[in-house]
Amino acid sequence: MPPRTLVVLALLAAIAAPSAAQEAYTFTLSALGGLGGSLDEDDAGLDNGGFQVGFSMVTEPRTHVGARLGRLDFSSSDALGTLTDPSLTYLTLAGEYRFREPYYESGIYLGLGGYRLEGDRAGAAAADQTALGGVLGVTGEFQLTRRLAVLVEFAGHWADFDETQLFGTGHAGLAFHF
Repeated sequence: MPPRTLVVLALLAAIAAPSAAQEAYTFTLSALGGLGGSLDEDDAGLDNGGFQVGFSMVTEPRTHVGARLGRLDFSSSDALGTLTDPSLTYLTLAGEYRFREPYYESGIYLGLGGYRLEGDRAGAAAADQTALGGVLGVTGEFQLTRRLAVLVEFAGHWADFDETQLFGTGHAGLAFHF
């Protein structure tokens, strides 16, 4: 491993060490599939397929900081403004606060992200736009084992694109704690 990678891993371990004594895990890796779409373009609908992978770290009891990388592929017949066959890719960084319930753990997160909207424009080559934006979401985690859980997330995304600005996503999948 390169020395830089070892330094980064050592820093992450040192930062997370105080929280490890209070939580059963320090890191979470998740893989989710789901649906979503544009909230301000009626033609696009909310039934478009997508996926999301996430990585989070416990920083305090019931407090996580995490990154989520996702993609939402709209139907080839959908249009967002002048874009046809669009897709949205995002990378967000958010703080999440968790609440323990009798059978599950719920959470709410708020963060910033980078968003990329791609598609085809009539009479032109493929077009893409990038923008900064924000995300607000809720989570529900249902433990299967000490290390494995079912994770459900619903989120609203805002990004300042020309065609549309509000997106909604719903995902479900597995989370692995370590």
